[in-house]
Amino acid sequence: MRPMNILMIASLNRAKQDEFEALFSKYKVTLRAPEEFIRNPSILSHVESKKEDATYYDNAYAKCHAAFLAAKVPTVADDSGIEIDALQGKPGVYSAHFGERKANLSQDAANRKKVLELLKGKKSEERKARMRCVLVFMVEGVLLHAEGVCEGSIAENEVGDGGFGYDSIFIPNATGGKRFSEISQEEKNAISHRALAVTKLMELIRERNIQFVRP
Repeated sequence: MRPMNILMIASLNRAKQDEFEALFSKYKVTLRAPEEFIRNPSILSHVESKKEDATYYDNAYAKCHAAFLAAKVPTVADDSGIEIDALQGKPGVYSAHFGERKANLSQDAANRKKVLELLKGKKSEERKARMRCVLVFMVEGVLLHAEGVCEGSIAENEVGDGGFGYDSIFIPNATGGKRFSEISQEEKNAISHRALAVTKLMELIRERNIQFVRP
């Protein structure tokens, strides 16, 4: 086994790759995209569970397992979502494809549009929500997972052009009323659901003295 300081992220989402790259760099871990190790990385877009009772862990595990089997390098995968109290926790694991995508509307924009429509007229106390991230890590027979949650609420409209996904309508409790899209990447990386999950995962890795190695 050869030691390495590289971790592959089992995701095809460039914005998510960039965000995780910054988060793991704090721990002197270099993040790499699946394209660098896998000849057919598109497999990752077809492995998520289609079951109605699928969980974040199920999806993160499926992506991590598929990528790790293909590349045999230390691998991490995530599944993230936004949970809205007034919608009984939805969209949850279906956050990435919640809205109906149209020709003039990206998937992310369609998702936000649907959420805002469903919450139209709802009072502030009914707009409570949270972003959740579950990470799964694999290397050399080791399987770990960690979870991070960022509490907040849903705004009444979109503001800001930073971030991605639901960032322009999600207001974390810790930002004084600003959406993720209105704060710097550094500020977001200190409080986000992904940041919290990465912190917990790296704590587990260090506690168990797990080494990043490849065959």
